[in-house]
Amino acid sequence: MLETVLMVLEFIVCIALIGAVLLQSGKGGVGGTFGGSDGAFFGKGNDLDTLMAKATIVLGCAFAVITLALAKLNA
Repeated sequence: MLETVLMVLEFIVCIALIGAVLLQSGKGGVGGTFGGSDGAFFGKGNDLDTLMAKATIVLGCAFAVITLALAKLNA
């Protein structure tokens, strides 16, 4: 029972994590690496970028914890 709940929760977190990563804006790509975009270093990111970055961290940690819990239950 607990294993099924964790698997469903992991699926939901996985889909949310994919969405959070895809909703983030790019940081300038290759052009920004060689000085083509100074906005990445000096410009302030908007609130959606900050929210998506934090959501990615939280969802990634949740995914890792759930995966470890499932591994422990199956061992």
